[in-house]
Parts: sequence; C-alpha cells; structure tokens
Amino acid sequence: MNPIVGWLDRLSDLISLPAAWGIFAAGAVIYLIDAWRIRFFALIVQYIFIGVLFARVFDTRPEMALMKVLVGWLISGSLLVSAGVRRRASARDSTKLVRWAANLPFRILVLVTVTVVARLAAQRFTLPFVSADLGLACFLLVVLAVLFFGTEETDPGVVGVGVLNLLVALEIFYLAQDPGLLVSGLMVVVSLLVGLVSSYLIVSEASP
Repeated sequence: MNPIVGWLDRLSDLISLPAAWGIFAAGAVIYLIDAWRIRFFALIVQYIFIGVLFARVFDTRPEMALMKVLVGWLISGSLLVSAGVRRRASARDSTKLVRWAANLPFRILVLVTVTVVARLAAQRFTLPFVSADLGLACFLLVVLAVLFFGTEETDPGVVGVGVLNLLVALEIFYLAQDPGLLVSGLMVVVSLLVGLVSSYLIVSEASP
C-alpha cells in the first residue's frame, strides 16, 4: 500500500467519530441560523467532515473522498448564489450577518432531543457491516434530514440540504458494505441534480 494512503487511512480512523459530530454541529448551524451566508460556510464545513468519513469508507481510494468534498462545495456555492438572487429580489434586510431562525427555543429543544435519540439509537441498533462511528454518522444525518423536512419546508434550499444529508447517510451505509465506484458515481450525479433542482426552486421564488 502507498504509505501516504496508509497514513490517510489511519488518520481517518482516528478522527471519524469527531467528524460525525462535526457533521451534526454544522447541520445544527444550518437549522438554527436563517442566513445563507452562514449556512454556506456551515455546509462547506459539513462536507469537509463528510469527506473524512468517505476517506474511511474508501480506505484505498482517497480521491473518491476528495471528489465528494468538491461536489459538496459546488452544490454549496450554487445554493449561496441562488439565495443571494432571492434575497435581492425580495428586498430582505441583508445588513445582519446572523439572523436566528423562527421559534429558536423550540428548535433548540428539538435539536437536543433528537441528538439524544440519535445517540441512543446508534448504541442500541447496530447497523450491519458498519462501524460504530459510521453508524452514528448515519443516524445523525437522518435526524438532520428529518428536522430540515419538518421545519424548513418553505425553504427549498434547506430541504435540498436535507435530501443531500439523507443521500449521504444511505451512501455511507451501502458503500461500507460494498464500496463500488458505480454506485458512488451514481450518487454524485443524484446529488448534483438535487443541488440543481434546489437552486432552481430558490431562484423561482424570486420570479414575479
């Protein structure tokens, strides 16, 4: 094995659990803050941590993890540009860098509750052929997707992020058992389509 690949494999093993919680923390920022400039940076960070987990899945093909990160950044940029178009068209106040989401205390309570539920579920229901840290990441990603679907149904950008989180969870679960390039490539195409549709829906809201 290439020594660089072996070093990256050992590094991903060490930081995969913190990366799982990092994904959830970035998703929590997207959930609690209603400002796409902040959400953009949170999504950028989330995909960095997703890349770490995929480096664990593709332990001999680190370039696949890098591709996941680059695709995620491309989608993040398109969502940011689309949100900017919508903001300018709707003449919303853009002077505030941070704008908390509506019903913030309720969202915090829900977020804490589902965090505990996801943690307990990961401990009680072990996913087959999936390590504990990757299993926890899958549960946390699914929980984030449910939160985005349930409370951000009026924002196609956040719903799109929820769909992307759900796709990542399914991909980790499947590829941990059978790390095939065909399925991974197909999921990349699906993710790009989700990003394209979400961006289109955001811009269409600004149309008269």
